[in-house]
Amino acid sequence: MKVIFMRTVKGKGNEGDVKDVSEGYARNYLFPKKLAVEASKGNMKQLELKKVKRSGLKKNGSKRNS
Repeated sequence: MKVIFMRTVKGKGNEGDVKDVSEGYARNYLFPKKLAVEASKGNMKQLELKKVKRSGLKKNGSKRNS
């Protein structure tokens, strides 16, 4: 089962990684602890939007209009 890691899990994946894990591990450990979500089309799209938003923030730095 493909999952998107929401947080870093030692030895498994880092935040934002999309990886294959066993279904039992995902349903019994990762999902209940909110460490990962299923890599559905909608979740993948949200991940891409998050990455684009993050890269935009890095380019602009921390400048704010005051």
